Amino acid sequence: MVTSSKGASNHEAAYILGMQVQRLTDQPRDILPYDPGTLPTRPAPKAGDVIRIEVDGLPPAKTIRRSIRNENHPKYESFVLLRRKATAAMAGRAWVFGPVAVNITLFGPSNDGSSMVDYLGGVMDTLDGSSGPTFTYLPIVFEDDCQVVRSEVKLQDHPTSKYLIEVEVL
Repeated sequence: MVTSSKGASNHEAAYILGMQVQRLTDQPRDILPYDPGTLPTRPAPKAGDVIRIEVDGLPPAKTIRRSIRNENHPKYESFVLLRRKATAAMAGRAWVFGPVAVNITLFGPSNDGSSMVDYLGGVMDTLDGSSGPTFTYLPIVFEDDCQVVRSEVKLQDHPTSKYLIEVEVL
């Protein structure tokens, strides 16, 4: 709990609180078995802004058998990589609370057999927040996939596999 001495200004109290929050985020990552994400330090993107995320390989694909957030999922590393790239693209900005459009372009000779809908679901599950009995992941780009009001997923022939995600704030 943050307390301030009698007569401390609001600015001083805010500074003290900020220092305590900073100390919390500076804790070693080996305390938890996974990285839950980072707290934002800047305002969220505004309407008209586009967040671009480019990643080598294939995106995480949503499956019914096991959550992509489960470290035993065979594609878990694609989930972790996309979260890292998305966090870097957000550059400390808060996640969006309003409607967004998500466009995904897959580049490669083929996909791994997953459907375009599976890729869309996996990407949305990676970019939003989630919690379960054994994990909590903070949102990165948007708070919940119900905010996605428009989407497109397409495959373009290319010698190597990579993908581009563009999230437009509406």
